[in-house]
Amino acid sequence: MLRPVFFLALLCLLVIYFRQSSPPANKSASAPSKHNTIVTHYKTSSKTIKSNRIVAVGDLHSDLPQTLAVLKLAKVIDEDSNWSGGKDTLVQTGDIVDRGPDTIAIYNLFDKLRKQAHEAGGKVVNVYGNHEVMNLGGDLRYVTEEDYASFGGRQKRKEAWDIRTGWLGQMIYSNFNITYVHNGHTVFSHGDMEPEWARLGVDTLNHLSREEIWKSNYRYAPIFQEHGKICMAIGPIWSRVHATEEGGEEEACKRIEETKKALGVNRLISGHTPQYQTGKILSLCNGSYMVIDVGISKYYGGHLAALEIIEEGEGKQSVYALYPGGKRLL
Repeated sequence: MLRPVFFLALLCLLVIYFRQSSPPANKSASAPSKHNTIVTHYKTSSKTIKSNRIVAVGDLHSDLPQTLAVLKLAKVIDEDSNWSGGKDTLVQTGDIVDRGPDTIAIYNLFDKLRKQAHEAGGKVVNVYGNHEVMNLGGDLRYVTEEDYASFGGRQKRKEAWDIRTGWLGQMIYSNFNITYVHNGHTVFSHGDMEPEWARLGVDTLNHLSREEIWKSNYRYAPIFQEHGKICMAIGPIWSRVHATEEGGEEEACKRIEETKKALGVNRLISGHTPQYQTGKILSLCNGSYMVIDVGISKYYGGHLAALEIIEEGEGKQSVYALYPGGKRLL
């Protein structure tokens, strides 16, 4: 009589285990806390959309005033911080969090803009930065005391960042990806995309990285030592191999060309490597590769810049750097 009961109990335990271990598909987060007022989520994919203008901004590092300033510079928000970009696409290449006090405000801003852009026929895309992944995995070395206080303390912040139960962790997991390709010609990632990852393709990279992040959140810290490869130092959220021109400019351009060929695109866009000494977008290899982390946050110098790509038709694009003093063809 005990044997059937034993096996039934074992079956129930296995079902619970696999439900907890398997990452969900991108979907809406559960009911928000008082901090999370926008809960409509739209899955980011590599599908082509009809948009003739795309703008991209780099690392923001928890500085709300500078975030608002750069989005106004890019002409995608108005004076009331609402979406004004119409059918434009906005890409933010990660590292919204750490070093400053405005984490909640900026994530909620992008969540609001995501909904407003969707309703206007536009699109807001968020890419994971290494600091998002660090915070999801419990690596909090760059979190400020002001940031902890904004969540109501360390424990409440930890609860908010849990991707299974936390309002912010679920928001990020539902809407962010490791990489994004726009209209088949431009790939965005936080760090540098190397050939070995490019050969997997954007959709596979996003799928595998979601699995890594799901397995490596707070419950499995320290992050990624057991579960992850894509999200480790050599992956596309941490690598700086192109930006630092490792092996020299010629070798870097060869790597970039190989990566582009594997992805079938014209250019690669990264953040992550701050150009705070110049405050300008870095362009290498005849515009094949650009770094848009110019040190927007005041903690990195407070430089304002955004990238603009205009579709000219027949597969051609014009690329500009937007600065407070005007726009420059790249």
